[in-house]
Amino acid sequence: MQLKLKDVIIVSLLGVVGFILSMFSSTITQMFGTYGVFVHVSIGSLLCAPIYFVMCHKIPKHGAIFIYYLLAGIIYSIMGFVPMLPIMAAAGLLGELCIGNKDNFENNRRISLSYVVSQLIYALHGFFFILVFGVNGLAKTFPNLFTVEKAQMVKDTFFSSKNMAIILAVEIVAAILGTLLGKFIYNKFFNKNIKREGMLS
Repeated sequence: MQLKLKDVIIVSLLGVVGFILSMFSSTITQMFGTYGVFVHVSIGSLLCAPIYFVMCHKIPKHGAIFIYYLLAGIIYSIMGFVPMLPIMAAAGLLGELCIGNKDNFENNRRISLSYVVSQLIYALHGFFFILVFGVNGLAKTFPNLFTVEKAQMVKDTFFSSKNMAIILAVEIVAAILGTLLGKFIYNKFFNKNIKREGMLS
């Protein structure tokens, strides 16, 4: 099945809500000071998972996940953070690939895998920036976003094996917990089959 205009509109609205939650969680990470980099995306991963689960179950069509992440990349670009566009597009594409067959949109494990992988790509955006542009290249290409010092801090953070291990571990745990929360909320409030079974039992 192909996405209809109605589907695109719903996914876009959910994507905007997810982006707002992510931005809200980013402000929370400021409370952690220098340790905020380790949880920068993970709080959002926990909060946004229910949106992702509901979207996948209610709009079980390829393209929905890609649009969800692409929209976030577009919003980042409008805000001046253009490098996020290809990263979020890649996150959405990998999320689609992890789902695989369209029948897997009903499979919570595949939805969970898709979400965790996509959020990992999102969490590693700083690493990809340095990998592609380098410190000086990042500062020269996006002078309004990065100074050389700021770009060097990004490199020092993501090219440290210890830091990378912590970031990955925190993000994976947060995303998995998010998928459990997403599954619970979907079954509790949106899964008509479970409600029907409860009424018949």
